[in-house]
Amino acid sequence: MSTFKDGDHAVLTCHDRTKIVQIRKGRPIFIDKNKIFLDHLIDQRDGSYFELKDKYLCNIGTNQAKKLIQTEDISSDNAGQDNRDLCDDGSVNQTLQHEEIEQLKSEGVSGQLIISQLVSKSATFEKKTAFSQQKYLNKKKKKYILIYRAWKPSIRLLCQAYTHDLQKILYLRRDTLAMLLSLSNINHGSNVAIVESCQGLILASVIQRCAGGNGFIFNLTPAGEKNSTSPCCDFMDFSNEYTTNVYTIPIENVGDLNTIERANQAKPIEKPTNEKTLQALERRQRRLDGLQLFEKTKLNSLIIASKYDSLSILQHLIDYLALSSHFVIYSQTVQNLLECYQFLKKRGGNIHVEIADSWLREYQILDERTHPFIRMSGASGYLLSGMIVQS
Repeated sequence: MSTFKDGDHAVLTCHDRTKIVQIRKGRPIFIDKNKIFLDHLIDQRDGSYFELKDKYLCNIGTNQAKKLIQTEDISSDNAGQDNRDLCDDGSVNQTLQHEEIEQLKSEGVSGQLIISQLVSKSATFEKKTAFSQQKYLNKKKKKYILIYRAWKPSIRLLCQAYTHDLQKILYLRRDTLAMLLSLSNINHGSNVAIVESCQGLILASVIQRCAGGNGFIFNLTPAGEKNSTSPCCDFMDFSNEYTTNVYTIPIENVGDLNTIERANQAKPIEKPTNEKTLQALERRQRRLDGLQLFEKTKLNSLIIASKYDSLSILQHLIDYLALSSHFVIYSQTVQNLLECYQFLKKRGGNIHVEIADSWLREYQILDERTHPFIRMSGASGYLLSGMIVQS
C-alpha cells in the first residue's frame, strides 16, 4: 500500500466530517478550532487510523480505533419506556460543568472517561429510552473521541469533502459527475476540451480517467489565466506522467490566429532576470504550444460545466469536434440547457441530443430506524448530451 510523504495531500475523515489537508512537517492545520500537527502521518499507510493527542495525530491500531468509534449497543433492560417525563433543565440534569470538562481535557483524560463521567453525572440518562441513550452516546463520541482516518485523495473523497460547500463546485454531486463522465465517452486516447468552474474537479476526473494516454486534455479557462487554478488537481498529487498532455488555454484566444502570430513576432528575452520571470515565460510558452496544438486537433469530447453562458461557449467550440464525438453540458438550471438544445436542433449535425437529471437518496440503515438522510442535496442540476454526426 502507498504511504504518505512530506508535502503530499491527504483526506482526513472523522465521523461525518471530511477535510482535505497538506502534510507539512512542523506546520499545523486547524480542524474545528483544534490546532493539529500532521508530522506522524509521514510514512504511514493509506487508510491508517489516528487519534488526536496533545495536538498531534498519533497512529493507533485498526481494531482499537473501530472499538472506540463503533455504535454503542444499549440494552432496553437498563432504559426507560418513553421520554414523556423528561424535561431539559440544563445544569440540573447534568452536574458536570463545562469548566470541569475543560480541566479533564487539559489533564489528558481520554474521551471515553469524559463520556463515562457525563453519563454518571446525568440525572436523566437512565430514564431515556434505549434509542435516546444510544443517540446521546454517539453524539458525545463525535465531540470527545477524535479518531481520524487518513486517505490518499480520490475523486469520490473530493466530492465528499465538498458536500458541505457545494456552491464551490456548482452543486455537482458525485452521481451526476459519474453520469457526466459516462456520457462524454472519455477513454485513454481521447482528445478532450473542458470548460468548468468546479474547482478543477472535472479536470482531475478526466486526467485520472485518461491516465497519461496519447490524447490531449485542453483546460479552457474564461478570463485568461486568472481562473486557471485547479485546486482539485493539486489535491490529487498527479505525477508528471499524468499531466504532460494537459494544456491550460484562455478560451478567448481560441480561434484567434493573430494571437499566435503576435507571439511568434515578439522579441524573445535572452536572459531572464529572475526565477519568477523564467517561470512566467515557461507558462506563456506552454499556453502558446497548447493553443497551436488545439487549432490542429479534432476533439473527441467536449465538457462544459461553467458559471458563464454555456450557449456562447458551445457556439465557440462546437466546430472543433470531430465526427462521432460526444459533448456534455452541465447546468444548475434547465433553462440554460434549453437554449443550447434549441441551438443544436437548429444547427443540425447531431443526434441523441437529450436533457437528463440524476436523482440520489442516501439512507441511514439502522435497526428500526431506516430512513433517508434529512440533510442532503435533493437535486444536482441537469445534463445535456449528444453526438456529432455528418450534417
